[in-house]
Order: sequence, then C-alpha cells, then structure tokens
Amino acid sequence: MATKRPQRTPRDRWADWAVIGVVALALLLGWGVKSLAGSGRAVYTDPVTGLVLRYPQGWLLKADEDLIFQAIDPGSGDYKTTYQVRLRPAAAGGPVTSTLTMALNDVSLARAQQATAYRLFDLVEGKPLDGQPSMEATYVFVDESSDLFSQHMPVVVLGLDIAVERGGQVYIYTLLAAQDDFEAAEKPFRKFVETAVYQ
Repeated sequence: MATKRPQRTPRDRWADWAVIGVVALALLLGWGVKSLAGSGRAVYTDPVTGLVLRYPQGWLLKADEDLIFQAIDPGSGDYKTTYQVRLRPAAAGGPVTSTLTMALNDVSLARAQQATAYRLFDLVEGKPLDGQPSMEATYVFVDESSDLFSQHMPVVVLGLDIAVERGGQVYIYTLLAAQDDFEAAEKPFRKFVETAVYQ
C-alpha cells in the first residue's frame, strides 16, 4: 500500500530557511565570543621602568631577580611556554644595532653557561619597532628536569630574543617554548613585543 506524501507549501520552505539562518547566526555569535575570550590580555606595569606589557590572560607571573617580567603559560606541555623581559644598560655612542648585538651576546653567554646543549642559531637584524631598529637571536637548548626522582624525558626548547633600545636601556624580550609549541607561540609573542608601551 502506497502512502501519499504531503505537499510542501511555500510556508514550509520559509521555515526551513529560517532555521538555517538561526543556526548560522548562532555559529557566528559563538565564534565571536570564543575569539574575544581567547584574545583576552592582562596588563602588567613595571614599577621601576614604567614598561607596560599586555600578556595572555590566565598566564602566571613569576618573580625573578634577573628579570623585570616573566609570565608562564600553565596550559602548555612539558616545558611551559614563557615570556621574559630583561633590562641591560645601552653602551654610550656607536650604532644602535651594535649595542643591541652586544646585549644579546651577553645574554647568550650567560645562558650557555646554565643550559644543556645550548646553541645559538642566528643573530640578525629584526624588523623595526616603532621606527627603531631591533636585533633578534634564535637558539636552542635541552631542558633536563632538576628533580632526580622524576622520570621525564629531556625537552628540546627553542628560544627567540628580541632586543630594542629605549631611553638609554636595552630591553630584551624572550620567548621560550618546547620545539613542538614554538611555531604556534611565536606570532602572539611578536604581538606582545609590538604592543609594549615605554614610559
């Protein structure tokens, strides 16, 4: 026995399009809310230098006597993705790029004494920041757990230092991330450096 299918009316078709429109609008709104929530930034102002930094919300600040700023991503893998800022006095006279190169070399030498299998890959002129020259250093080292009782594999860590000179001081911004996380962390880090405000 054959059943007769009811005929679709134009009103039924409009209802279908209305449902599709509501679903599309809900998806767009959800994506917008997710984007806003994911791009949240916290603000840190250094009391001594007046440097204002916008770092990812939810990251943990960690004090260190050699740094003016350090934030760690608690949600990253075995090696926690880290932003650091250190300050060095600028050498009087001479080209800015030479001063920045010397500051990056000093930091590199100190890091080589502390890190396992440290290798400096490149030291090059970076893109200008606010019309001022910058220098960049890329490097790698192996992070071994200092806890003798933990059974963690060593982690290959990639680093990027960006040095800029402002007001007679060299600011060195550092990104440290596990090799697998570095590529995804680099773009937000560069935005972090570009949005720094010097007072």
